[in-house]
Amino acid sequence: MRYIVLWAGLLLSCQAEKEFEGTYTDFEDVNFVTLTNESTDGGSQIAYLKNGYSANEARFCFCDQSCSRNTVEVAELQFNEGTTQFRYKVHPSDGWTLKSSTDWCTKYD
Repeated sequence: MRYIVLWAGLLLSCQAEKEFEGTYTDFEDVNFVTLTNESTDGGSQIAYLKNGYSANEARFCFCDQSCSRNTVEVAELQFNEGTTQFRYKVHPSDGWTLKSSTDWCTKYD
């Protein structure tokens, strides 16, 4: 009987949800999120810009001259500092697309 209880307890503990280990904060509206990765072929940069905001107004991390840069214009943009995740909607009626800025040099405002 003792082994059945121990076995059942082990099964239940394996099925428990993992708790979030970071510092959770709420998503906040931002005008841009820029990502820079210098680890591949001179690096690459991606800028998520709210409609009406230009790449010249955004801040980027340093990247050498052979670095490529892509911009994505979005209707809504939010960043979660506690989890380094951001989300955006290309059109106001779209659902949120969730991305992570982990392993990227990230600037946002």
